[in-house]
Amino acid sequence: MQRWGWGEDMEKADASEESLSPVVAFFTDEETKLSLIIFGIALLLITSRVYYSLAIKNSEVHDEARFLDEWALTFTEESTMYSETVLLGDGGEEDVPFTIDMSSFSDGYRIGVVEVSVSYTETNQAIGDDPCDSVQASMVQSTYPAQWTDENNTLNGGSTSCETIELRLQTYPGYDGASYTRMAHNEVIALDEWYEEGLGVGVLEVNVRLDVQQSQIPTQDDDNDETVQIEVRAVAFKASAEKLT
Repeated sequence: MQRWGWGEDMEKADASEESLSPVVAFFTDEETKLSLIIFGIALLLITSRVYYSLAIKNSEVHDEARFLDEWALTFTEESTMYSETVLLGDGGEEDVPFTIDMSSFSDGYRIGVVEVSVSYTETNQAIGDDPCDSVQASMVQSTYPAQWTDENNTLNGGSTSCETIELRLQTYPGYDGASYTRMAHNEVIALDEWYEEGLGVGVLEVNVRLDVQQSQIPTQDDDNDETVQIEVRAVAFKASAEKLT
């Protein structure tokens, strides 16, 4: 009985060796070992590259945040005036052109806003109070380079009381003359939105129309026309940036 048990154990051992021999052969084969070594090196290189790329990206993001400075932006302004006088008859209207250029401004300035004032006085010599004539004014939307759809524009106006009509047109986007701060790498980037040239330069037309209001008191001096004064003020700016400590 004992010898039979020993023989059984030997058979089991032989069977175990036979079952393990393919695995042992796999890892002891020279080509297999070489393939495993190459695979391991490739995996190590790929893993290292992934970690390196992530480290560089995180470093760049960190550096970008670390090297951003706070800048205070301020504006200086210059302005120039253009004026025209027109004589309008009852029911008459006219488009009055104004050529706006940079010749009156210092170097580095951009036109930010154009303001128009239209004024007149009642010339009828009637006795007692005489009604003012009706004057309507508007900026003629054309190829003149400006922000014609800006919500702060006042492109039309009128008066029946001899009051001055005030119009306004935004030429440079977002310009209001107010100082502010922003984060940027350097002065050039801090000022990048204020470099655009050509805005507000060109021919701006102002339309004026007159309706004469006759006096209710009979008089030989009733007028049929009116003199209208148009003044255009172009406001230019120059931006500067100062790094805050």
